[in-house]
Amino acid sequence: MTEQLATSRENEQSVDAWLDMVQNYYDLQELDRPTLVRLIQKIEISEKYTVDDHEERDIHIYYNFVGYIEV
Repeated sequence: MTEQLATSRENEQSVDAWLDMVQNYYDLQELDRPTLVRLIQKIEISEKYTVDDHEERDIHIYYNFVGYIEV
């Protein structure tokens, strides 16, 4: 249980750090490379697949501190 509590606290600190950082970019008009590097850990783009006669791809964005957020 102590290990779970420590993990939970680490996750909470990561989310707090991410929120503090994101507040600086609330009114961001243009995404430049330095900002992208600060905010995003990685982007995964799937292979194309067909849905209702048109091609689609899945895009997953993994943010620094919090990882992937499903929308």
